[in-house]
Amino acid sequence: MIFDYFTGSRMVEGLGDEEIPWWIAPYVRDFAALAQSTAVLGAARQAAQGSPEPALVALAQRISQTAAVARIAVRMKGGEALNAAVGSALSAEIDEYCGTPPRPHHLNQAALAVSLVASSLSEKDAAKAVLIAEAERLQGLTSRQQASAA
Repeated sequence: MIFDYFTGSRMVEGLGDEEIPWWIAPYVRDFAALAQSTAVLGAARQAAQGSPEPALVALAQRISQTAAVARIAVRMKGGEALNAAVGSALSAEIDEYCGTPPRPHHLNQAALAVSLVASSLSEKDAAKAVLIAEAERLQGLTSRQQASAA
């Protein structure tokens, strides 16, 4: 137990069912009021019960959880690096979902999921900027893919 505490591998409960590293917990609990994206995720879960696409529901959940870290980065000293890591992690999750090369249907689904989560956030929310940047990247990928198909 002591080894886990000093190495930082101890996990605690976050806002919902997710587990987060213990050192992030105070920041996450401060931003409980800003976690508007969980309402969209809850609605997606209810709509997806029995859905044939559990991967899309899982992607929406990961988008929401990853974007929540951007809220933490704003409050930390030197949080710019953490914020950049959030953008990279978000891109990696979406790229994994879309495949290589990206499948057009999955690319559109991922762009919709990112847009829905971003649109549920207020303008002052730090996660919104990261999600908008990812939506713009996905839109660029979609337009490039359409241009190459034509």
